[in-house]
Amino acid sequence: MHTIGHGPSQSTCGDCYGIHIEQSDTSSPMDITITGRRPYQGLLVQVKNTNNVTVGEFVEYAEDLYYPVVCEDEDVAIERPEGWAGSIGHTDAKLKSWPVQLRWSSATQDVIDSPSTHLRVQGMVVLDYDNYHILPEMPFTVRKPKALPPSPTPSPTTTTPIIQLDPTDTFTTSPLAEATLIDSQPVERDEESTTLFLQVLCFIISMYFMMALLRKRLRRGSNTTTTPDPEAGHIH
Repeated sequence: MHTIGHGPSQSTCGDCYGIHIEQSDTSSPMDITITGRRPYQGLLVQVKNTNNVTVGEFVEYAEDLYYPVVCEDEDVAIERPEGWAGSIGHTDAKLKSWPVQLRWSSATQDVIDSPSTHLRVQGMVVLDYDNYHILPEMPFTVRKPKALPPSPTPSPTTTTPIIQLDPTDTFTTSPLAEATLIDSQPVERDEESTTLFLQVLCFIISMYFMMALLRKRLRRGSNTTTTPDPEAGHIH
């Protein structure tokens, strides 16, 4: 599969990175900490279920360094709301430092609908144009929250009282609860199983670099056109 910009990485490092997952309490999002050895330019992180579908959502991250991205590598097409932060990518190619602190919420319908309680964190690190590394997958197990019972349906013989509502009252639907982290254990990386994932991410990262370069050039062009001519208005 041909990718734009990036070819095969010129370096590998199987033990350069670590992922740690913890949950302060059962009602809180999960804290994901990613560590590495050397500065990096780009990062892409997401959580997948056993159907290879991205689930959950990142709710806290450094917004000056990362932003939500949409990855077209899913086996099943799913409509996502605007601004959905299921995958986090870098905003530019400036060097960044470790660790990376993220908060991931499991209080989403796609987590509840997942066929299994086994999930995994995966991603890719871009060191420079020719060097990128696959993060070691971090599988973890959750206990899903109990679904809320459906509202009872009144029988035909039941008389439903009419309630006068105050127009100033506001009502919100009950939010979904967070899943509970049960266990997280690193596994040996399977090179064959990550080949397709690597190829797709290479394409995405390449597009990021191209967009960052284009934006930089546009800014330079804008600065050039707005610089006043010191000779303008001078009468000889």
